[in-house]
Amino acid sequence: MKQIVFSIVAITVLFFGPANAEMVKIPWHTSTQSSPWIPGNEYIDGWSKSFMNGTVEEKGKVKASGELQAEILRPKGADGPIPFVILLHGCSGMNPTLYKWAHDYGGKLVGAGYGVLVLDSFTTRGLGPDGICSDPSQLDWARRRADDAYAALDWLIDQKIADSKHVYVVGRSNGATTTLIIMNRVIGDLHEHMFAGGFAMQPSCYLMKNVEFYAQVHLFLAEKDEATSPVLCGQMADSRRSIPVQTTVWKGTHHAFEDHQPLQIFHGYHIGYNAAAADGTIKAIISDLNATNRTNR
Repeated sequence: MKQIVFSIVAITVLFFGPANAEMVKIPWHTSTQSSPWIPGNEYIDGWSKSFMNGTVEEKGKVKASGELQAEILRPKGADGPIPFVILLHGCSGMNPTLYKWAHDYGGKLVGAGYGVLVLDSFTTRGLGPDGICSDPSQLDWARRRADDAYAALDWLIDQKIADSKHVYVVGRSNGATTTLIIMNRVIGDLHEHMFAGGFAMQPSCYLMKNVEFYAQVHLFLAEKDEATSPVLCGQMADSRRSIPVQTTVWKGTHHAFEDHQPLQIFHGYHIGYNAAAADGTIKAIISDLNATNRTNR
């Protein structure tokens, strides 16, 4: 069993609704080996042994080690390990719009009794305001970000903040694609700890049809999504696997339905708010979490 030494750097402490919040730095680590996350395809990997891997977005810089920035929200008075949810941003990183989303969903999760870790994969890697939204190979980034999430999972458990059996991941857009890679049994088997379940909001399901997941995955799809195909995700969910995929399709909605923004064009596709989908998704996530935790008690 690997030994990992963690440190925590408290940057600031503030109060957010019913939560105590603090900014922390999480030492990054990767899986000890590479493994293609698509069965039978040795050319699709994305694994990196370095914190910074010299991509265009990283301005060619390679750095062996580093820390990830994150914010932790916890119910006031929470004592000892509690169930936790890790939130993963989309391709643009933690910009003001994503910050509002994380605090909207995060606040509701905290109100339901869950701890929340908002994980930022881009800031400490020096990525700009557009993140990886122009990157034609976002699957490689999604694979790298899967290891980011596992580093955060290990840190939460090591710090005795989270209940090791009840840590979940919620990702949106590229973070949702990351969620599918996280929950891939092939990738999970590379890590010491695993997630109890995953929730993917508008993921790319490209090449995911034959992937086996090691725990429950729930997809939240936008019917009119032009950025990530709900049709491909539906086909993936319908394919036979040992643990079925649950799917919710929100009718008449576009990509990023969870953001309080009017319908607009972003990188060539429509995005825009839908109250029913935004509220329905977080309510469904909390309902699933409550049901899972009651079953496992």
